[in-house]
Amino acid sequence: MAITRDDWIERGLAVLAQDGLPGVRIDRVAGQLGVSKGSFHHHFNGASGYRQALAQRYEERVLAELHRVAESAQGLGLGLFDRLLEALDDLYDARLETAMRAWAMHDAVAHEVMTRVDDARMRVLQDAWRAVLSGDDAARIAALVPHLIVVGASAAALPTADLRSVLELLAGLAPTVPRVLDGERPGSVGPA
Repeated sequence: MAITRDDWIERGLAVLAQDGLPGVRIDRVAGQLGVSKGSFHHHFNGASGYRQALAQRYEERVLAELHRVAESAQGLGLGLFDRLLEALDDLYDARLETAMRAWAMHDAVAHEVMTRVDDARMRVLQDAWRAVLSGDDAARIAALVPHLIVVGASAAALPTADLRSVLELLAGLAPTVPRVLDGERPGSVGPA
């Protein structure tokens, strides 16, 4: 069976998730695929082209799934959170997210990819919050909470199951956020 460009990219992403960018060596990926390094050069113009293809595939995959979830939740307001939780395994791979964020700390291409992914996540979250909050500033602040939880989870290499539990807790609290932002304290019946 001939090894395709996609095979190289998928295996590279698996290695990136497991061992971070230092583990993504052409000889190592070739060995895992059972081919020579010559196969690599047939599909890619050097290691930097390969790394760019990995970053691009990561971005395409996350954005496509995020778009699919956002489309399915259109008009649901905070119901988006339920859809995001249902798709969490497709939206968030703890090890790959951690590796991508580490890579983005010292590489311009990976940094741009993570910026676009983060911006897209924020737009989807803000759109959901705009349905129940007055003003873009309030929607942005509310959207930052789950976004920063995901960023923190990747920095802490938090397993997806734990992230799911945290996000489920947050989703349960979400209906109280409009009242809190309007000045009510949790558990109170009127403004603070």
